[in-house]
Amino acid sequence: MSAAADRVSVRYGSRTIFSDVSLAVQPGSLTALVGPNGSGKSSLLRVLAGVQRPDAGTVTRSARTALIVSAVNPPPDVSPRELGDYGLALRRPWWRLTPTSADEAAARAALARTGLLERADEPIATLSAGEVQRAWIATALATGPDVLLIDEPTSHLDVRYQLEVLHTLRALAAGGVAVAAALHDLTLAARFAGTVALLAGGRLVSGPPEEVLVPPTLSAAFGIDVSVHRHPADGYLVCLPR
Repeated sequence: MSAAADRVSVRYGSRTIFSDVSLAVQPGSLTALVGPNGSGKSSLLRVLAGVQRPDAGTVTRSARTALIVSAVNPPPDVSPRELGDYGLALRRPWWRLTPTSADEAAARAALARTGLLERADEPIATLSAGEVQRAWIATALATGPDVLLIDEPTSHLDVRYQLEVLHTLRALAAGGVAVAAALHDLTLAARFAGTVALLAGGRLVSGPPEEVLVPPTLSAAFGIDVSVHRHPADGYLVCLPR
């Protein structure tokens, strides 16, 4: 299952953020949503997730679509396992107060997939920033999503934890989940994503990194000269401001 926006527009008051934007997040693929600050990346993710209505256009999505807003900090004394149970509790009938054995198995499997099983019962305050991000991902995975949308998963992380989180997202995509992440680092987008969607000036262009991350397009989008090179050993694109 996927999530797709067809010719959607978003306006805030008299200001049009974007218009006639179309994007499909496909199973088995990691899509990197890139663009300048204020271009509407977060708004587009919310529209895809169904938590914000577009002003025009249509959206189709799997019933099992999860959105992670990474700026939200969990309470410091909550453990990754408890955080996962909270996410599952939102899906349970109101009269079922305790997790079922299926819920517990789902949470355990999600923690295992994100490499947190050994730290499942430790307070969030004792985890690294990268582990906290993976705890949020595990919380979403426990609900069994077909589509995972995540807003700026690498913000405020150092290089090590950025790579850690993006490896996790790429592995989830390889396992069949449709994943889209808003990213600021163009080189990381080129390295990890099979599809790059560039949102700038109210318009969106998407495709393989080699087709989207080209100097004229990037320079026009960000208002500065951008050069693009190949990594000498691994071959992915490296995008640098001049």
